[in-house]
Formats: sequence, C-alpha cells, structure tokens
Amino acid sequence: MAEYDTFADQYDQAFTLFPFRTHIEAYSLLKRVGEVRGQAWLDVACGSGPYARALRRRGATRVVGVDISAEMLRVARAAEEADPLGIEYVQHDVGDMPVLGSFDGAIGSYLLHYGRTEEHLRAMCRNIAASLRPGGRLVTYQLNPAFSRRPDYYLPYGSEIFLDPDAPLTDGDTVPFRITVPGFRSPEVTAYYWTRATLDDALRAAGFTVIRWVMPELSPEAAQGADPEQWHDYLAEPLCVVIECVKGPATPA
Repeated sequence: MAEYDTFADQYDQAFTLFPFRTHIEAYSLLKRVGEVRGQAWLDVACGSGPYARALRRRGATRVVGVDISAEMLRVARAAEEADPLGIEYVQHDVGDMPVLGSFDGAIGSYLLHYGRTEEHLRAMCRNIAASLRPGGRLVTYQLNPAFSRRPDYYLPYGSEIFLDPDAPLTDGDTVPFRITVPGFRSPEVTAYYWTRATLDDALRAAGFTVIRWVMPELSPEAAQGADPEQWHDYLAEPLCVVIECVKGPATPA
C-alpha cells in the first residue's frame, strides 16, 4: 500500500520495537516456509525487506522483493546497500505485477487483505501464481476473517482497529487501523475484509490446488521467556493467520 510511504523508516524498526512480529508473525511464517536452500523465492508486499533478507540468509539462491511503496523499497535497498545479499527489489502493485520468473515459492506478509475489490484480489492471486513453478508454494500472513472486534483488543500487539464491534462485516468492507509501537503511532491505513470462502475461491481460481489455513504459533524462545502469558490473547483470537497454498500442475495445452 502506498499509504506506507509516510512511515517507511519507522516501520522498518517494528521487529525491534515490537517483539510480537518476531515471536508470532515471523516465527509462524518462516516455520511454514521451511527449507529454502537452493531455491528461488519471491517476497510479495516485501515492505522494507525483512523476509527477503531472511530467505536469502537461509540459503535461497535468488530472492526478488516486490512492493507498491517507493519509500518502503528505498529502505529495503538501503539495507541491501549496507549489507549486500544479492536481493533484487522491484516496484509493482501485485494486482498488476508481470511474470517475474519461475519461483519455487512466494512469501507475503500482510498482502491479500489489501485487495481493494474482489477482482483486484483475484488478480493478485493470479499474478503470484503466474510467477511460481508447478508445485510452487505461496505462504502468506492474512487478516483472520474471525478476528476479534473488541475495542483495543490488539493494542498490546501493535494494532489499533477502528470498527463498530457490533456491525457485521461482509466481503470488501474496509478495516481502518493504525500500527502502534512504543513511541510511534502510524497514520490510518485501510485494509479490506475478505471471508475465507472468497479467499479460497480466489486462490483456487489462480491455480492453487492445495490451500491450508494455519493458526499462528509462538516461538519456543518466547514460550520459555519470562512472561509467556502476554501472548495468550493474540493466539486465542489471532488478528492474522497463515495461509499456505500449493500451485497445481501445468495444464496440458
């Protein structure tokens, strides 16, 4: 989202300032990604590049990061310049993204809930699939259709959501929120609500034949830390969940 242009530098500090991103989000995503050594991976909605860097350090031979935000990419490229890992960064709306190669996998943290319309959502799924080889995987961290509507429920985990807790949500409804970390509160950002059925349909239409919804987990480090109960509410009603998809075999001409 281009809205992230306004706080790209602060966003890059979120893993340091807010351990939730390390101990739940990153742990859950990278656990599902698994072994990447010798593989080519696409990081869609790469932001400032934390997952692109993680994939490269885990042995991926090629990593390409894609984001719509020029400022996020500026931060990502600055990190690449400071510590060269051989990551490529390109600017695209994933809904308009061309084929970028034949990748073994794609990771996307906070991606599909920025599909503005159902057609935009479907285009994002199609374009990701088009850059994956048959059997390639998409692993994404997605707004949970069953997230808690209670006011301030996710404030301890870095998100402030502005919704009427009693109003029903339907496909395409806006979910305005702010990112909050110690000493920083972002401008308002807009996500979009999609039901599980609509997300599954969009992914299947794109050619993903296996779709798994996986609840986020807590890292062993945090589970054995001084206050493991601090994560309880998020894990009980997670704001986001992991979706892991596998692209089906090529269709004969």
